[in-house]
Amino acid sequence: MPADTVITDIATTQLSIPLQRPLVTAAFPIPAIDTALVRVRTRGGHEGVAWSFAFGRGRVASLVRLIEDLGETLTGSDALRTEALWARLAKAVGFIGRRGMAALAVSALDTACWDIAGKAAGQPVHRLLGGCRDRIEVYASQGLWLDRDRDELAAEARALVDQGFRAVKMRAGLADADEDVARVRIVREAIGPDVKLMVDANQAWDLKRTLDMGRRLAEYDLFWLEEPLPHTHLEDYARATRALAMPLCTGESQFLKDEMLELARHRAADYLMPDLMRMGGVTEWMKVAHTCEGFGIPVTPHLFMEHSAHLAAACPNAVWQEYQPWWQPIMATPLTVRDGALPLTDRPGFGIELNDSAVNRYRA
Repeated sequence: MPADTVITDIATTQLSIPLQRPLVTAAFPIPAIDTALVRVRTRGGHEGVAWSFAFGRGRVASLVRLIEDLGETLTGSDALRTEALWARLAKAVGFIGRRGMAALAVSALDTACWDIAGKAAGQPVHRLLGGCRDRIEVYASQGLWLDRDRDELAAEARALVDQGFRAVKMRAGLADADEDVARVRIVREAIGPDVKLMVDANQAWDLKRTLDMGRRLAEYDLFWLEEPLPHTHLEDYARATRALAMPLCTGESQFLKDEMLELARHRAADYLMPDLMRMGGVTEWMKVAHTCEGFGIPVTPHLFMEHSAHLAAACPNAVWQEYQPWWQPIMATPLTVRDGALPLTDRPGFGIELNDSAVNRYRA
């Protein structure tokens, strides 16, 4: 066992990163980004950085405690043995179940170990994973929420394009379908015909509304319609995918590779969106992406651009990284979009350097 990659310490910090204003979706409002920040340290001085989150300080406090408990099982182990460590963590949570909070905790630990692996090798993670590109296109997901009035919506959409984004995502799912359609029209007019437009309904509709809205929104040339249905309704997703010319996207709410495999088997969407946290980290996320490749289905990462952009860059079937700057306030060097894409650096690991004063400021 290489002595310098032996895990000696795991530190977990609870953060609450404020937002300028609450974010409003069809599912729930988001007042702050409550986060469990994890730093895994090794005997040789390597530090792996990752995080998981939940909406609500009480829930994140529970997540922090679970990460700390599971982290004790990794002390003294080689951080490079990611498959063995993932299997050990999966066994450790077997009694309480591997999904839900357990998957979130495993993800932070697994992802931090991959950060260490990159640093120990002197390579960025996307290259360690066999990266097929050094940049990944992004779509702006940080605006166009349901609480914006029509004028705000148009102004915000134009501002995102002016910032260099070539794709934007807006939210839908209002009780008034006509208002949803009108808002999509406003955004399309604001961004013009050449910018890609995604619409996320946050599971607000049933099958009938999804089919109706898919047809009504067709003239606005959506790149995809995201999570229109409850994520458990696989048969309805498959019916909607067959019935609509408009591409559908789902998967962010699924846990682990078996649930994603069911989506692929059902041909439940045109694009599948694995979430790093719900997949249980890099180890499982990459298996999902390669499985989807075998089905001929593109994947697009949900959130966590600081980590997930590396994974997308390593997968030939990955498209579009979601740009959501929730964790940029704790970065020493925030990520920069250039020509509609995130360029990936040669810095080892995920290239993340924390702003320690910001971390201390946001401690919960």
